[in-house]
Amino acid sequence: MKTFTFLALLVTIFLFSSQNIFAQLSARERLNYPLAKDIPGDVYKINFPANMNPDPLEFFNINISQNSAPQNEPSVKISRKDTNRVVAAWRDFRYGIDPNANRRVGYSYSTNGGLTWAVSRILDSTLLPGGLTRNSDPVVTIDTAGNFYIAVVAIQGLSGGNLTLAVYKSTNGGVTFPQAFICSQTGTEDKEWITTDLSNASPFLNSLYISWTSFSLGGIKLTKSTNAGVNWSTPSSVSDATGGVQGSDVCISRDGQVNVVWLGFSFDAEVTFDRSTDGGTTFGTDQIITTGAFPDGLPNNVNTFPTIATDNSTGPRSGWIYIAFADNRNGDCDVFLIKSTNAGINWSTPLRINNDPVNNGKIQYWPTIAVNEQGNIAVLFMDSRNTSDNTIIEAYIARSYDGGVTFTNELMSTEPSPTLIPGSNVRFGDYIDLDYTGKRLVPVWTDERAGGFNQEIFTSEIDELLPANEITGNLPKDFSLKQNFPNPFNPNTKISFSLPKAGEIKLEIYSALGSFIKTIASGNFPAGDHSINFNAGSLASGVYFYRLTAGDFTQTRSMILIK
Repeated sequence: MKTFTFLALLVTIFLFSSQNIFAQLSARERLNYPLAKDIPGDVYKINFPANMNPDPLEFFNINISQNSAPQNEPSVKISRKDTNRVVAAWRDFRYGIDPNANRRVGYSYSTNGGLTWAVSRILDSTLLPGGLTRNSDPVVTIDTAGNFYIAVVAIQGLSGGNLTLAVYKSTNGGVTFPQAFICSQTGTEDKEWITTDLSNASPFLNSLYISWTSFSLGGIKLTKSTNAGVNWSTPSSVSDATGGVQGSDVCISRDGQVNVVWLGFSFDAEVTFDRSTDGGTTFGTDQIITTGAFPDGLPNNVNTFPTIATDNSTGPRSGWIYIAFADNRNGDCDVFLIKSTNAGINWSTPLRINNDPVNNGKIQYWPTIAVNEQGNIAVLFMDSRNTSDNTIIEAYIARSYDGGVTFTNELMSTEPSPTLIPGSNVRFGDYIDLDYTGKRLVPVWTDERAGGFNQEIFTSEIDELLPANEITGNLPKDFSLKQNFPNPFNPNTKISFSLPKAGEIKLEIYSALGSFIKTIASGNFPAGDHSINFNAGSLASGVYFYRLTAGDFTQTRSMILIK
């Protein structure tokens, strides 16, 4: 109790200190400054607790970073040459947060699709010239040869001088990154995103693209490498505006069209889009494709930016462009999808993705979107719908198999996460990430379930929602809810059910006394056989009930948790 009171006092001092400039800035005001730079403010000295998480293989959620210092702003990519090979990178503070945050980039790799991960390492920033010792804002990409790249904002010295765009390269599947190259160095580069043209139908196959906010040149810029990251083009202007823009994301269509989205914040939250049909050399006129109330009130005044992906399949939705974003148009922060079926010329009405009650005071933010080769959509976001306070969050994934018409909502976090920060120079980041190829989907998010300021990078093993005819050629004839397996269990079990037709479902957990505990899956599911992982790590031993509701069908079964 004394420890809790002490931490609460620290947080209170942090929030109300008149000397803390960061605390006085709203999320919108922060966008007027480079997010990769330190913002003067208090730093709280606290001994980081040891990592108390059990062996991650015992859990559906997997701790990648495994380090008691803060880690945040994760990114992930699956190799298209060997989909068992995955690399995740994140902003890492294991070298210190006081007096200036010694920002570095940590990374790890997996050789089995994200089930287990190598001991995390730190990128060697001495590979970059000019004293660019601190690195931040990592984003991972790949090429068709199996190489991995990590783009960073490189910061000069501890004084927070020159902000430079750089990229590290691995030719051994992400084990080491011994090469580093400067991408742009015009003075103050910030909030970059990197992607690769992986389409065999594109004249720009394997070109690397980085979009970012340039505070020195003004506006959203783009640079390109056609020789595997060694050399980079002179920056092209993407946005027409030179100010009031931040947080860009870039993706490539099957024909090589370069698509960029970003947040405009001159008035409300303006999701803005532009495209290039000549490999990123020139861009057209900006389109503000939707506007909503600015997403104020997120934990620690973090920002939430739009993300973009394309359907590069050969199916009926080939070439469709999808954007996921969050704003407060409904009174609290929700996640939305907007799409274009004609290469970005026209856009749909926004569709709300999270399916909790509208304007219920809960928040959803940090959406990140990916589309696989079959045209299936996945959106990862943070969510407070199940928690007592909006500063306590969980990771959710929403999936669509019909071109973004309907979405499932599935809880991924096995435990909720606080959002405490040790000071204004560390914060909680501004993004999370996922990648999706074939039947493999790997999310990464920032998670503080270990307590204190122990921000870790987590992932989750996710089963693909496959219609039964893709497996057996036959659809189920009836609705049914199967007995969980294993049963009894500790703490993980799988709950399976069958749907003879697509439709809205809800899978809920109840106590032995009939008290509602949580919803573990909901939304529009395709016809077929499905399995949902359930982790009861936070529950006591005993009998529990799980109930499936699908239209007029309802079935309940019991299960036994033994710890």
